[in-house]
Amino acid sequence: MARPKYRITPEDHWFARRWVEKKLANPGWLGAARAFAAQQDWNQREETANALNDWCERWLTSEQWTQLKNAIRASRRRARGADVVTVTLSRYAWSILEFWARRDGCTLSEVIERRLGHRR
Repeated sequence: MARPKYRITPEDHWFARRWVEKKLANPGWLGAARAFAAQQDWNQREETANALNDWCERWLTSEQWTQLKNAIRASRRRARGADVVTVTLSRYAWSILEFWARRDGCTLSEVIERRLGHRR
């Protein structure tokens, strides 16, 4: 059975909206040709989870959807008050983690936990 398509829930709407707005502030994020039209569409949409889903379906690539899902997951964890530590990584170390996160469809923290964590 095929996996259902990801949907932004009303509970995650705020996190997702904040992520997209931050990304839209960089005109190169969607590419110069698409950025203006995407911004216009963003400004005209309703402020609902369904409208945000529709906008994301129209404008985001599958890679950007994965990034959004990872950002939502991380935001949920932070909102629950999860035990979080901030670290500084070299660009090379970050690129290694980013490669595995994209490949596995997870966050950077999940890469470390899954691949380097102790087996229980």
